[in-house]
Amino acid sequence: LGPHNGLTFRPSSALELTIDGNTAHSTAWWWYHTGAFYFGGALYYENGILKYNPGRSFGFNRVPCLDDKCAAGNCGGYCFEHQHAWISITNTKAFLSAGVGLNSWSGRLELLGFEAHDVALSIEALESGFYIDNLLAVCRTQEPIVLPGTAKANNIRGNGFFWYDTNQEHIITSSTFRNCGYRSDDLDQYDTSPTRGCGDEDDIGCKPLSTVFGFLTHSDQHNPEVMQATKNILFENCGRRFYLHDYRAAYKTVASTNSGRIQNWYDADGSVTGFNVPSLIGSGLADTGNWWTVDDEVVYDPHGPLYFIKQPNGPQRALGHVRMIFDTAQHNQVGGSICGNGQDIDCPALGYIRHMGTMFSSGQGLPVTADADVVGLVGGYGWYLQLNEGAPREIKFELIEVQPDTPLLFSIAYPVGTSFTITANAAYCSTDQYYSCQEVFNAVNSVEEVRNSLGNTYHFDVTTGLLTFRIIQTAQTFVGRPEFFLPTYSDAGKWGNGHALNRFERGGILLPKMSYGPDLTVSADCQPLGSNNAYCAVATQDMTNYDVCGPGYEQVAYDKCCTTSSPVTCVYADGSSA
Repeated sequence: LGPHNGLTFRPSSALELTIDGNTAHSTAWWWYHTGAFYFGGALYYENGILKYNPGRSFGFNRVPCLDDKCAAGNCGGYCFEHQHAWISITNTKAFLSAGVGLNSWSGRLELLGFEAHDVALSIEALESGFYIDNLLAVCRTQEPIVLPGTAKANNIRGNGFFWYDTNQEHIITSSTFRNCGYRSDDLDQYDTSPTRGCGDEDDIGCKPLSTVFGFLTHSDQHNPEVMQATKNILFENCGRRFYLHDYRAAYKTVASTNSGRIQNWYDADGSVTGFNVPSLIGSGLADTGNWWTVDDEVVYDPHGPLYFIKQPNGPQRALGHVRMIFDTAQHNQVGGSICGNGQDIDCPALGYIRHMGTMFSSGQGLPVTADADVVGLVGGYGWYLQLNEGAPREIKFELIEVQPDTPLLFSIAYPVGTSFTITANAAYCSTDQYYSCQEVFNAVNSVEEVRNSLGNTYHFDVTTGLLTFRIIQTAQTFVGRPEFFLPTYSDAGKWGNGHALNRFERGGILLPKMSYGPDLTVSADCQPLGSNNAYCAVATQDMTNYDVCGPGYEQVAYDKCCTTSSPVTCVYADGSSA
């Protein structure tokens, strides 16, 4: 991959031949991001000069591609989702590194059979499509580490793996973490062995905040979507298992962040939660309110903190993500005067979102800020949004990640008498006889009809003013063929290329993958608020006592109601019996 100016060759798209059976160890550079193995950098021409960036490149990322764009004389051509390729690295070992066993800051990788011993972090991976299988992470072998000068092992982290903060897709399967995570008397809920994890010893210890799994939670600006999943995970003699890591908390008291509150994880077999059934994991931070405590079997984990949720407790449970746009003046300040990326600036709540029903009406919901990403459980009675300044005159939903068989109902209270135009809009689209680019929603007579629709209807309760619609994930470049449809994971993409719905799928696990461009837009015809015309002026009715259950039933979960008399019978949000 040397000089290539004038050649039909693009290094960033090149695929490997074989990368197998390699070892790296005893690295001397102590920067904590340094990898014993490093895959990244960028080789490119700028003004006729060949340049190499050995670090993290934002403009010339590695993009392995199945389609050779250069063969058609278009070396700079875009590699579409269905053309993506992965570089495979197999049977690899790293040991004795004060940094990372393997670091990849650019490009899609499959890491198959990797061992890391006596390292600060086994793998650091930044990519919206990274698969790890058969990992053995031994954060400390518990053999003395001989270090130069006055260096000590307890100044080196003992971390297993960190989930990144945004726009990622990671799947880890059949992997073991051994002697990882700091040993603390306060965090002995999973293992009480006196040798678990790593402690304060000079020669075999680790830093006090070391963890098996970590989450980056310093940002209000860059937030997770539905992007991380595991299966067949084994913890062997580990200390702290989970940690919501905001680096600022090491030296000051900080408020929780958007990224901290919506952290999530799909544990496909329950090997992480210990339930041994498919599980959903959410943030356990106190100011998430009752957003993640969706039933009375939710288990609180003090390590993260996290909440563990049994997926089989409801027939349509899954995780979903949306980003909302409703107040441009506020959104435009994100990353500047409000809602920063680790800066000490405020990110005030503009409102709250909670699950529908009386079970969730008394507690605080999840704060919604100007950087309005939301991740939560779908498949229930729906999400209810209440903004401090009133009902939004226009609200747009984008970067949607919702699986087709797990309905996301969304409700907002409006002034009685409001009328609506609701549309689903494709990106990069021109309507023709084969494909349509926009769908206008139709009003129906009940919330049940909305739930069972294709995702192109809404219900407005003329008595209470409650608007309810269904949010689905559409294809990026069309919404109809030409008639509107609810895409599934078996539907083909436009002109038969790839899939209608993006996904990352490995090891029997599928993660939905958002598309840039398409949106769902709700426009409300109401009198604007004088002080801020992004909102309706007239107050809405109080929905505190809005009951999602039928007569004689009470809500016991975000997706379930049961009778109040014996014998107890229950019904789920989809109408099926428990």
